[in-house]
Amino acid sequence: MFQSFFFLLASLLLTNLPGATALTVAAVIQNIETTPLVVTLEDYYNTSHTFINGLPDVGVDPSIDLYAGAEVHVLGDAPEHPDLRVVATVVQFSYRIVADKRKGILLPSDLRGKRIGVVSNVTSEYFAYRYLRDVARLNASEYTLVRTGSLCYAPPCGNGTFPTLLETGAIDAFTAFEPTTTVGGMALGGEVGNATFFRDDSLYRKVNMLYTTQAKLDNATSRAEIVGFLRALGKTHEVFTRQPEKIWPRVARITARASNTTGNLATEEIMKTFWPLTKWARGLPADLVDLMVEEDKWVAMMGGQGRVPMSREMVQSLIDDGPLREAIALEREAKDCA
Repeated sequence: MFQSFFFLLASLLLTNLPGATALTVAAVIQNIETTPLVVTLEDYYNTSHTFINGLPDVGVDPSIDLYAGAEVHVLGDAPEHPDLRVVATVVQFSYRIVADKRKGILLPSDLRGKRIGVVSNVTSEYFAYRYLRDVARLNASEYTLVRTGSLCYAPPCGNGTFPTLLETGAIDAFTAFEPTTTVGGMALGGEVGNATFFRDDSLYRKVNMLYTTQAKLDNATSRAEIVGFLRALGKTHEVFTRQPEKIWPRVARITARASNTTGNLATEEIMKTFWPLTKWARGLPADLVDLMVEEDKWVAMMGGQGRVPMSREMVQSLIDDGPLREAIALEREAKDCA
């Protein structure tokens, strides 16, 4: 379901100590939601480390200590790797569908019979599936999913990108990773123009999470490094939450380093627009098990897996907040001693 091999991004190989790398983190850097990991490694994690741009299957590279991906990645890997453990959250990201008022789309039910763009087999398509089923009350035969578009982080967007396909009428609506959805709305003149946005956070939001393996947690050295990284991540989250305007230019530069998007870098104005859709916090959501159990029903039938959905007990076993609790306890001790 997912690619197994990715290149090392040399510009992010930041070694502060001699000898072997102490911590290896893997994530898709061009996604906005993984930029806090880069900031954490560059600014707050004072141990040698490597950043791999990509998300290999669990177990492919035994040197990887932490992976960062959405629930769909965890659910895709977990059946063959029950030792996988989710330890923290990078960000919770609200999804939206942007639709064209010129096509008569004002209400969710107006999506009936429409062509809707999605990023195939990942959280974008899952959100479309849930929203169209549970809010618009549509059967799969009552709309058409278009999976051939590409992302665009800022105008002007090239041919074949979701915002351009929407603007030219090739599709009627789409949902994709931010800021592409925001840019799609801009292409239609925003909500004061011809853009209609649909959103339901209670139904689904993307949870980009940090995960590892039980073997890494059982090893005292790697566990200490993971706990140290979680402490450092808390400092990054404070900046992303309390001083976002200071981090926006850097977020744009980070995503550009290995981005395959078509268009320009996300501007500060674009980030200001979609930033309210984000929640930068390490804590694991209280409803995470519920969210993952429901999503696994979809993952199990997608991507040719052809498996039975995991039980609630199995999903619960994938989550371990112990390392995060250790990180928070160490932070409190340090504060008390200061």
